[in-house]
Amino acid sequence: MPLSDHEQQLLDQLEKQLRSEDPRFARNISETQAAATGPGISAKRFVLGILVALAGLAATILAISLVSDSTWWIALGVVGFGLMVAGMYWAFSRPGHIHSTQTEDRSVGAKSNSKGNAGFMSRIEDRWEKRQRGE
Repeated sequence: MPLSDHEQQLLDQLEKQLRSEDPRFARNISETQAAATGPGISAKRFVLGILVALAGLAATILAISLVSDSTWWIALGVVGFGLMVAGMYWAFSRPGHIHSTQTEDRSVGAKSNSKGNAGFMSRIEDRWEKRQRGE
């Protein structure tokens, strides 16, 4: 159901007010929405990852069946297991994008750690009080 003109105007006004009052929050929300609507799982990555995982599974099964002949097969089993894990990770991961907010989050985390080991709730309460005071 589409919004009426009045509702759209109110929504635009609220968005402008949010961007002016808390631009960092608005930027984080915009980046989160962009990441959520970004590229999904690639078919090429999925197929390649599944093939690597199947090769790892075959290597692991071969190593388990032949481990009584030599102990070198244990290494093949470990490598096969690693291939299975890496293949599944590759198959279900999205193509990577490095966001500038990761560096900002690290700097914010460093600031909060320098204050001491304050709990999560106390940090949230401090932020809430600062917003209420207009800081």
